[in-house]
Amino acid sequence: MGLDAARRAERFLDRVLHPRLVLSCDAGYCRAAHRLCHEYGVYAVDALYLKAALDSGAILVPLDERDFVQRVRRRRPPIEVYHVSEFPY
Repeated sequence: MGLDAARRAERFLDRVLHPRLVLSCDAGYCRAAHRLCHEYGVYAVDALYLKAALDSGAILVPLDERDFVQRVRRRRPPIEVYHVSEFPY
């Protein structure tokens, strides 16, 4: 798409994303998320999404039902977890 389109998208995201939803995925954050791999039985990248949702109390709606949604639900997290197919639209 090119650099101009990427810059426009960046400016758009800066306007629409609430600062609370933007986090720094540094080494400390990754280490903190790593324990969720074992606790919830999820892959490392999924643990990052899960940590973000848990930290912010967000509703988690991932695309991977079998390896993510079902595993997280079994542990009964303190947040709501849905698979995208559960929405009627």
